[in-house]
Amino acid sequence: MSYKFLIVLLIVSVVGLFSVTADGEVSSVQKETPYFTNEDIEKYKKPSDSESQTPKIDKAAEKSSQKIKEEREKEYWCKKATQYKKKIERAQEEIAETEKELSGVNGIPLGYKEKKAIIKKLKNAKKQLKYAERDLGDLEDEAHSKGIPPGWLRCQFD
Repeated sequence: MSYKFLIVLLIVSVVGLFSVTADGEVSSVQKETPYFTNEDIEKYKKPSDSESQTPKIDKAAEKSSQKIKEEREKEYWCKKATQYKKKIERAQEEIAETEKELSGVNGIPLGYKEKKAIIKKLKNAKKQLKYAERDLGDLEDEAHSKGIPPGWLRCQFD
């Protein structure tokens, strides 16, 4: 009984070592697998493989791109500051006109209701001036915290 078992085991191991291909050829499972050495790799290397894999950055293009970005930033800060300065100017003009109205430039004394309406208009103009100055101050603080040169807010570029 043990001999039969050993024979079956021998047959199974032999069949396992050899397999039959579709052509009917017997090929060994333990057939040598190809391996490559560094010499083989050098032989098949392309010239492009030796170049660095990182893309080359065009310094001139990068510099012009950075310059364009800086110009846009300058323009942004200049326009923003100019808007707030114009608001301040309008509010100051409104205050000056309202004060002239209140003093009665024409020499005609104002009635109580007219005077009250002009005072209300003056208060609103002063509020607008206060808000515009505060907004400009906030913009200057923001520019300072971001490292923006003060000349950019005054539209003074090098």
